Amino acid sequence: MMSNTLNPVPMVAVVMAGGRGTRFWPRSRNARPKQFLAIVGTETLLHQTVRRLEGHVAPERVFVVTTEDLAEETRRMLPELPPENVLVEPEGRNTAPCLALALVQIERRFPGSVMAVLSADHWIGDRQRFLEDLDTAARHAATARELVTFGIRPTYPETGYGYIESEGEGAVLQVKAFREKPPVEVALQYLESGRHYWNAGMFVWTLADLRAGLEAHAPEVLAPLDAWSRDGADPRTLAAAYRQLPQVAIDVALMEKAKSVAVVPARFSWSDVGSWPAAIEFQDADAQGNVSQGDTLLLDTRNSAFFGGRRLIAASGVEDLIVVDEPDALLICHRDRAQSVKQIVERLKAEGREDLL
Repeated sequence: MMSNTLNPVPMVAVVMAGGRGTRFWPRSRNARPKQFLAIVGTETLLHQTVRRLEGHVAPERVFVVTTEDLAEETRRMLPELPPENVLVEPEGRNTAPCLALALVQIERRFPGSVMAVLSADHWIGDRQRFLEDLDTAARHAATARELVTFGIRPTYPETGYGYIESEGEGAVLQVKAFREKPPVEVALQYLESGRHYWNAGMFVWTLADLRAGLEAHAPEVLAPLDAWSRDGADPRTLAAAYRQLPQVAIDVALMEKAKSVAVVPARFSWSDVGSWPAAIEFQDADAQGNVSQGDTLLLDTRNSAFFGGRRLIAASGVEDLIVVDEPDALLICHRDRAQSVKQIVERLKAEGREDLL
């Protein structure tokens, strides 16, 4: 690890980068998923995630887990990382198999380390505060031997996130319970309680404690990969091991079952940039509330967003629209229906329109 006066704990970072970001169709595609897009700022979300760690975690200790079809482009985009640090899943089977695969490969190279788990497609502001919170979590994981997650203080009654109910005081709190995505009336109660946080899906733990937790609570996730690793960790035989794994999130497989779990309330700003409306929040709007990228001509148009391509987008007399123009597809939807973009992708898949996915 690079010199770091804040955190003497040897750390490795695992960036989960196998998602597809279907809510950003038609800009996000199978070969160009959300993390490969510059949705916020001029760099891709993947670049931002990895470069956020510069000077804090050495490149040889930063790993990216992605799928076979994205591995080559991931390596090309991140030349600062050793090519072997891009870990390749034969297929995406949710986050528990992803992290178990990382575990069995990393513990041979960097035993005794603390693992920080990050998502490739989230936005984080206040880099210095993020690194300080990361160090707080790493020290706690190493000394208290607890699994640590990050909680985002809710700013509105979001129904699309899971929540973490906490107890205690200080920079590190105990997790009382993980709460499922709530209806709006319950989300309002969580917002007002001061004890509930959005679950950001970022974690810190020692390699040993991750192994112990999976062995205790999800052996079906770890055992096939352990056997694969003992047999030589040949990439050509990994697909057979993966076919034995359940498709399960690490929250369900481990975090909700473990007894010793802590949460660090994040002091940094965060967004999962989960859909087009979330991306709009990062753009500057004009006096009518419109956001425009590319060549646009707007007449009597309000509260709309236009993500242009190679041609002019002209709009007149409309409001509350999202328009995304790509050479082979045009998306037009109401701002309140942006979550249905995922359903459009599912419909295209069902109809065999692979050329548009």
